Amino acid sequence: MNLGETIKKLRIARNWTQDELAYQAKITAANISRIETGKHGPSIQLLESLAYVFGMRVYQLVALAEEEVLLVAQPEYSHGEEVLLKNFRAMPQKEKEVFASLSVSLAKLHRPHVKK
Repeated sequence: MNLGETIKKLRIARNWTQDELAYQAKITAANISRIETGKHGPSIQLLESLAYVFGMRVYQLVALAEEEVLLVAQPEYSHGEEVLLKNFRAMPQKEKEVFASLSVSLAKLHRPHVKK
């Protein structure tokens, strides 16, 4: 399997459109289409961005494309957790910081031992 096919499979497994993936990776849907069809290869910066969006590292993304078995288990998220993570990743950095601070405060209400 090539890198474009792997990116497409990961996108489809998450029920994302090319537009949704493009928005999260901060590129155009046309660029995603070219990558998925093998007409264009992603730059290293784009690979880093795509790996981040998919919740993995670049080496894991490349290993999947090369069909290597990794001994690292992928985390399984509930639908609610996936939605929360997707929304968090779409936020500007400043909002992410506010959200992270708020989540720590909320966790402390129920578990006083939670630290920042």
